[in-house]
Amino acid sequence: MSQLACPLCGRFVSLNGFDPSHFESDIYAVNRTGLGRGRGFAVSESFSVLGESTITGPIAERCRIILGLIEGRKVLSGGEASALKVDVERWKVEAMRERRAREDLFAKLADLEGQGKYWSDKALTLQRALDDYSAKLAHLEDEVRRWRNNATELRDEVERLESELDEGDGDDVEDDEELMLAMEEMQEILDRINASANTDFEYLSDAVGFLLETG
Repeated sequence: MSQLACPLCGRFVSLNGFDPSHFESDIYAVNRTGLGRGRGFAVSESFSVLGESTITGPIAERCRIILGLIEGRKVLSGGEASALKVDVERWKVEAMRERRAREDLFAKLADLEGQGKYWSDKALTLQRALDDYSAKLAHLEDEVRRWRNNATELRDEVERLESELDEGDGDDVEDDEELMLAMEEMQEILDRINASANTDFEYLSDAVGFLLETG
């Protein structure tokens, strides 16, 4: 085999001189001028036609077919490649849109998680305060309940002390001391009632009456 039929242009070339690595990469066209009758033609001008799609298009299409034949795979035509490129660009846009939407969702999720943690901490703080107030209220209720249970005894004690004050003799030193002790005891009872019930009664009888009414 000494001749090669070029699959691109169909010309026969000698295998001995076939070396495509030295071929010109550009695509040239030439203008020829006649030299006169029987003298042939001469090249007057050469120029590149790479920008001419009517010329480069068929060449590119033929090259794709030849490449697919050599490599054993289907090579897309110009139209198929263009359509595929359009699809790829559309997919890129959609992927970018999805990525931005996902990033927005992650940002919103992080914000919601932050708000959730804030309100969780707030609720825990309020619960602790509520537990503290409940404990204080329970203590106060126990204190008030204790005073209510002792209200009758306090009333009897107040009546006894008032009776002793009414019957006491101011000239007797021993009686004066007993009266002072009774008055101090009554004042101590009044202070305890005011402190426990969070009141400000001036007279012990009023304080005891209040405890009896609330009980």
